[in-house]
Amino acid sequence: MNRCTRTIASTSFLLPFCTTVFFLLGSLTSAAQTSTQPAAPRVLLPFTATYEAKFSGFAVKAERTLSGNPQSWRLDFSAHSMFAKIEEYSRFAQEGLRLIPQHYDYQKSGLGRDRHTALSFEDDGKRVVNIYNKSRSIEKAPANIQDKISYQMQLAIDVANGKQPLKYLVADGKKIREYEFEVAGKETVKTPMGEIETIKVQRIRDEGAQRVTNIWFAPEWNYALVKLMQREENGKSYQITLTKLLIDGKEISNKK
Repeated sequence: MNRCTRTIASTSFLLPFCTTVFFLLGSLTSAAQTSTQPAAPRVLLPFTATYEAKFSGFAVKAERTLSGNPQSWRLDFSAHSMFAKIEEYSRFAQEGLRLIPQHYDYQKSGLGRDRHTALSFEDDGKRVVNIYNKSRSIEKAPANIQDKISYQMQLAIDVANGKQPLKYLVADGKKIREYEFEVAGKETVKTPMGEIETIKVQRIRDEGAQRVTNIWFAPEWNYALVKLMQREENGKSYQITLTKLLIDGKEISNKK
């Protein structure tokens, strides 16, 4: 398998935080508020985000889009190189600040072994059916379970609303993985779209772990993910940077 292909396949675009690069994460906006009422919940808006990614010296283009409505949102992710292609999507409903997964689909093709995974979330997520391998289904899933990319949107919503702690249970085949994050502070980030003030979030790992994951969300851009950096235990680092963003059909820019 080509080295670039191995890099894309093995990291699945910066697993686990992006089952492939995401990390894109969402586009959020706040409803109107009055002086006598608390802030209204932040809600999702359709968006299209384009990212430039670097993996071990190779350039990869990625795109993430959110479409639909609170009854049935669809988050699509695609990443392409000369040697491989990854496409995945999640369908989920929204109840207030909670996202409820409905279906997850992941496909990888190109050099090496092709892969196709599909999960159906039934009974309000209490049962997760592995469509192509029923033996790997989860019969009694914990409350608030997410799929590999719906949890990324849930993270963006929770950061926007100041929720703590930032812990997520994610269905991964028959396994249930727990991801935990913390807000590290504010930071100005330079992007091809201009400088932007961000909130930096980092993955919490076991003490002594060498792997590091940092994510930067932009409140002024409705908490869109503008940058993600991951350093592996072997010292290699991977980074994605937002290059273009449309929220509700309107192009966003901070350039003067």
